[in-house]
Amino acid sequence: MKSYYKMIKRWDIIIVFSLILLSFLPFVIFSYVQSINITKASVKVAIISVNNKEIDRILLTNHTGIDIFDVYDDDGGLNTIEVNNGRIRIKGADCGDQICVLTGFIYKPGETIICLPHKLVIEIQSVEGSSDEVIISS
Repeated sequence: MKSYYKMIKRWDIIIVFSLILLSFLPFVIFSYVQSINITKASVKVAIISVNNKEIDRILLTNHTGIDIFDVYDDDGGLNTIEVNNGRIRIKGADCGDQICVLTGFIYKPGETIICLPHKLVIEIQSVEGSSDEVIISS
């Protein structure tokens, strides 16, 4: 066991720790850019698209209550989407892996839920302006 400790040098440890710290750099940059884009006048909107076509925009800012609706893909796949007090999630899906259901609620700009078998994407974006410019789904 002591022979392994002799193989590790001080610079090996420094290099490994510096690489670990550098691996967090994209996360820090992404978080910083997202925080700059959010202002007091910005509105959070969930954009739902199926097969790369936008089908709905849902206003999340100041949303109260629970809205549940179904989204079908071109092949008849079903996703049940729930909007609950400014958060959105896929409540149920008839795909096999259920990864999109296990993702849970999202509410921050830049977060996404993706259902690959149904080609469904839900993305949270921050939009400048008032809430009158956003289409509200029912």
